[in-house]
Amino acid sequence: MGEHRLVLHIVRHGETPWNSERRIQGQQHDVPLSENGREQARAIAEELAAAAASMIIASDLERTMETARIIGARLRLDVTPEPALRERHFGIVQGRLYEDVAKLVDGWWKSPDHRVEGGESNREMYERVAVYLEGLIAAPPANEIILVTHGGTMNMALAWLSGAPVDGYEWQRFGNCDLRTVMIDAGKSSS
Repeated sequence: MGEHRLVLHIVRHGETPWNSERRIQGQQHDVPLSENGREQARAIAEELAAAAASMIIASDLERTMETARIIGARLRLDVTPEPALRERHFGIVQGRLYEDVAKLVDGWWKSPDHRVEGGESNREMYERVAVYLEGLIAAPPANEIILVTHGGTMNMALAWLSGAPVDGYEWQRFGNCDLRTVMIDAGKSSS
C-alpha cells in the first residue's frame, strides 16, 4: 500500500449578471451564467480537454453547476453536486452591491471571524472546505478531478491545501473561470 498522486483542477464558475454588477451572490441567490459566462465556461472546457480528468465535482449552486455541465459536455463527464463547495453564506448582505456593504463594514469579507448576520465567517467556510478536502484526499474517487466552485471557496481550498491558516492567508482575486491545478500525494493505493 502506498500513496498516489491526486491532481485537482479547481475552477471558479463563469460570469453571472450579478458578477458584472458587483452584487453579492453567496448561497441564497442562485443566479445563472450570463452569455459571457457560458463562453468562459466553453473556453475553460477546451483548456481542460487536454487534462486526464475523469470526474467533475461542483458546488450545487446553479452558476457552478451550469459551468460544470458545460465542461462536462466537452469532456463527456457527468457532474457530481457537492454542497461543501458552495460559496460563503453572506447572510443578510446577499443580493446587495459590494460597494454598499463595504461602506458599512470595511474589510468585512477578508476578516477570518467576521460573520454577517445569518451568514458564516471565513473561518467557518475554511473548516467546511477543509473537512471536505480531507475526505477527498484520504479516499479519492479518481486520480484527476475537476472541482468547480466559487472565488471565496477557491481561496479557502488553496489556503488549506498549502497549509496556510485562515488568519494568515493572502487572498487572491480570481476571475471567472480562473483555473488552479494542484498536485497532492493522497490516499492509499496498492503497489
